[in-house]
This record gives sequence, C-alpha cells and structure tokens, in this order.
Amino acid sequence: MKINNKLNIPEKHILIVGNRSYKNLGDELILLWTVKLLSEQWKKITIAAYDPERLKKFFSQFIDISKITFVTEIPKGFRSWWKYIITGKLKEWKIYRKVDAIIIGWWEIITEENKHSYRYRLVSLLPCLRKPRYLMWGIQLPKKFFNRLFFKMILKRTKYIFARDHETVHDMKTYWYQNVKFFMDTSFFAYPRKKILNSKFWILNWKKYIVINLNKNAEKFLPEIIQDVKKLYNQWYEILYVPVAKGRNEHYDDIRYMHKIQKKTEIKDQRFNILDREEDFEIFVKTLAQAHMVISSRLHLFLIASFLGVPTKVYPYQKKILKMQKVIEKD
Repeated sequence: MKINNKLNIPEKHILIVGNRSYKNLGDELILLWTVKLLSEQWKKITIAAYDPERLKKFFSQFIDISKITFVTEIPKGFRSWWKYIITGKLKEWKIYRKVDAIIIGWWEIITEENKHSYRYRLVSLLPCLRKPRYLMWGIQLPKKFFNRLFFKMILKRTKYIFARDHETVHDMKTYWYQNVKFFMDTSFFAYPRKKILNSKFWILNWKKYIVINLNKNAEKFLPEIIQDVKKLYNQWYEILYVPVAKGRNEHYDDIRYMHKIQKKTEIKDQRFNILDREEDFEIFVKTLAQAHMVISSRLHLFLIASFLGVPTKVYPYQKKILKMQKVIEKD
C-alpha cells in the first residue's frame, strides 16, 4: 500500500482536538503519526487531551515532545466543567486562540453511533470557533434534526476533509461537500514495519500464542470469542489478552472482559496472560507481530495487526470496522 504522507494544511500553528486519551491505543497511535506528519512539515503543534500529562509520558517513547504544547480538552459535562474552572484551566483558552487552524480527528469522529459526537466536536472548538478547520477520518451523515444542525455548523469553516474510508468520500461528495479525499488512518503506519521485520526478537522468543481483545460495545460477541479461545487453547495455544483501552468507564475498561473470558473458559493456568501495550510499546508490537492470530473487536488492534501481516478475525461492533476492512482489502 502506498503511503500518502502529505497533509495539505498550509497554516503554521495547528491545534489537534478530538483525542480524549482515555488510555486508548487507537486514539494514541492516530495522534502519534499525525503529529509526525505535521512535524515533518515544520508545523507548530498544540494538542488538546483529556489527560495531557499521561499522554506526554506515553509519547515520550516515540518522539521529542519538548516542542509540542499540551492543553486540557474542553469539558463536555457539568461536573467536568466545574473541575475545569476551579483548577484554573480557563487560562489555557489563550493558547487555543493563538492557533491558525484546527484538526478534528480520531476514530469515527462524527457519527450517530456515538450519541453526542456532533455536539462534542463543537464544544471542543469553543475557544476558537472562528478558526479554519480540517476533519480527519470517518464521518456518517446525520439523520436527527439537531445533529444535522450541528453538522452544518462544523462544516461551515471546514476547509478540507481527510477521510480514512472511501465510503465517507463518496457520501460527502453526494451530500454536497467536495473538498474531501481519501487519507489512510494514520495509526496503520504508526510503528515502522521494517524495524519489526528486521528484528531477531521473535526468533529468540517465539511461542505458540494468539492475541485477543473485547470491549463493551462488542459484548454481544462474547460467546463466539469464548468458543474461539477454547478451541485454540485446546490446541495448546497460549492466550494473550490486550487491554486496548484502560479507562475507568465501562466503555473504556477492556480488562473486565479478560476476566469474563477467563472465567467462562475456565482457564486457570499460565497460558492465559496480559499483553501490556503501555509498559514497553516496542516489545508489545514485536510480540503482536509474531502471533498466530489476532481476535479483536477493536478497530485499531485490527489495523496494527493487518499492517504487521498478522492474520485477524474481527468482531465488528460498529460500521467503521467493516469500512476499514474494505479499505485494506482494496488497497
């Protein structure tokens, strides 16, 4: 697959919003490679995040963060607004207002599959609503009245859309918006494939194992995944579970599904373990690259595995996963 590594954004100082950084691997890798692309064009970068300090720590494994400004994302609820105010975060609005343009990005950024996504995207722009903006990744055209209204407000100052699937490109052009083109989900390239292929790590540490993941949105697939795990475990495969998201909210707490799978399969020995992706990301990727198979409901674990050439079995809980499967098959 050819890598289009040129983001056609002429403005100098770019604010990136949309990544809520709830310890979600996919969001972090999308952001990481987007930052790399902008850095190659000598852009000044500001990132709005749910937990800036935690994001700094994770990114320091990959890039020099000294020239990147991190600010706290604009809160979405009443309680978070109160905490935002009393901790003095309002003063960060001066930084928001200094940017030249905004990238709104990550996952299926505007979709009615996520209840508040249209409103959240607008709220994230409050200090800089009049700035030009660029949308990146998946968009689904809204059907509900208020979502249609919010969508028009978002598009009003949008200069260009970089869509990670061909369906979004088609839908936007049919809708009326013509400044849109395909641009591969940047997490797909967030780790150098050549570095993995040239590594001797897997020769020294080879084991017979599969890598699995499940999240709240795909809980309906739990019985099927349990059957998959049982079958492969009985064939003497080790089971490695990846908590892609590590948040406290049930939608971002993947670890609870490891416990459910382990309980239902009644696996109690040392052949069911956690594959951590935060402690040492390089070891995580090398381990993933040599898995017999990846079984996942998370889009970005599927993307990374596909990039590394690992066979995947996906349980799609949202349309975005099916769309990205088509992209990889086509390209």
